[in-house]
Amino acid sequence: MSVDPSTEPSANEMRVFAYQLLGRREYSLAELSARLKKKWPSANGVSAVVQQLAEENLVSDQRFAESFLRSRVQRLQGPLKIRAELKGRGVDDSLISQTIESPALSWRELAAEWLDRQQPGVLGLKEKQKYYRRLVNRGFTHGQAMDAVNQRTD
Repeated sequence: MSVDPSTEPSANEMRVFAYQLLGRREYSLAELSARLKKKWPSANGVSAVVQQLAEENLVSDQRFAESFLRSRVQRLQGPLKIRAELKGRGVDDSLISQTIESPALSWRELAAEWLDRQQPGVLGLKEKQKYYRRLVNRGFTHGQAMDAVNQRTD
């Protein structure tokens, strides 16, 4: 079934498409709105449909941020990279800070875990420099990367 993007969709059609998207994974409000606008560029009721879904708690920036954080922590990515990605997906700064600064997370331990997987054992000076850069590129702060690398001093 092909949808003609030039025709004005009904609110029901937009809801059905949103349900299909939300059935696969969590979306931020901005992401869901962008997906609906991509499918129907001339549609006027997109923001109303997204707002209605948010009021019904079918789409939530907080749930999205928590889910996104869990998936990125499993990939052993750092807080700076996660923050930037959430910001790019339209999540509010205060919600990002609240989610990332969870007391259950230890970013230093996560950095050390990534380093243990990459290079078990003692690190020499060249390896410390190399893995420090790689940790920073993964989104860890200077302090977190230095702590992880300095734990492995020869």
